[in-house]
Amino acid sequence: MTSRQAILALLTSAAVLCGCSATDTATTPAEAATDQNTAAAADCGDAATKVREFVASSKIRKVTVNGQCTNVTIDTELDHDNTADGKEICEAAGKVVYTGDINSVTVRSKSGAELSIGIDGARCLP
Repeated sequence: MTSRQAILALLTSAAVLCGCSATDTATTPAEAATDQNTAAAADCGDAATKVREFVASSKIRKVTVNGQCTNVTIDTELDHDNTADGKEICEAAGKVVYTGDINSVTVRSKSGAELSIGIDGARCLP
């Protein structure tokens, strides 16, 4: 091997190794996902507020918009077997919530059990 070939091999190796090194500004996948989820939640508009204002029920504990603004989850004080009231809350929320990317509503009991679920264009199911 000539000195010219050796220098070329050395420079090529150095360039490859430099390209593989991490930088101080690198973002880990977990950080990127967290930043994206925070931004998505902040950009979901006022869907949760609309549900709270429109659905007249003292049993609603919390309304959240999930995913990439595709689902509204309504946590209630209802018992896990009260699917009739859960469906009623779901139907009422469906009248105001299907805007933008939101395409489903989930109503949960105080224990976290699903009471009713609805999708845009269809009635809620218990």
